Amino acid sequence: MKTKIIKSILFFLLAVLAGHLAESIVFGLALNSIVSGLWRDEYTSKAVAVTAVYGVIAHVVFSAVYSVISSRSVEFREYMKNEIRAGSSAPAIFKKTYLKNLLYEVPVYFTVLIPFTLYFSLLKNIDLSNSFSFEKFHITEFWLYITTGSAAAGVFLSVTVFFLILYAVRFIMIAVTRKKLIENSVTLQG
Repeated sequence: MKTKIIKSILFFLLAVLAGHLAESIVFGLALNSIVSGLWRDEYTSKAVAVTAVYGVIAHVVFSAVYSVISSRSVEFREYMKNEIRAGSSAPAIFKKTYLKNLLYEVPVYFTVLIPFTLYFSLLKNIDLSNSFSFEKFHITEFWLYITTGSAAAGVFLSVTVFFLILYAVRFIMIAVTRKKLIENSVTLQG
C-alpha cells in the first residue's frame, strides 16, 4: 500500500512538471509574441486575459490527459465494474476513488509552486513582455499572481483553480466511463 502511494505521488509530480514544461513550450510558440506585444503596448488587462484563458484551457487539457492516462489500466476498469455491480453512483465512485488523493496531490502541486511564489514575492516589477523560461514554466498560474498582486493569494488561488478543474474533469470522466461500461456490458445493465 505504501509503495502504491509513493508511486502515485511520483507519477503526479512528474505529470505536473511535464505538464508545466509542455504548457510553457506551447505558450512560448503560440502566444508569447501576442502577450508580449499587448503588455508592451500597455494593454496589460488584455495580456493578462489572454494568459488567463490560456491557463484555464491548459489546465483542462492537462487534467483530461492525466485523468485518461491514469484510468487506462485494466485494474481501473475492473474496479469501475465492481463499483457498478455494487450499485455505486458516479458521485460515490468519484468520492471513493479521488478524494483521498487530495492528501498528496495538493502538497505536491503547492511544492511545485513554491519557487515561483518566492520569486513573485521578491520581484518588484512584473514584465510579461520580457518573461523568461522560469516565468513561462509557471505561465498557467502567472495570471492569478498578477491579478491579485499577491504571492500568497496567487498561490492559494492557483491551487484552488487547478484542483477545481482537475476534479471537475475527473468527475466527468468517472460519469462517462460508468455510463459507457453500463451501455457496453449486458452484465452491468440492470
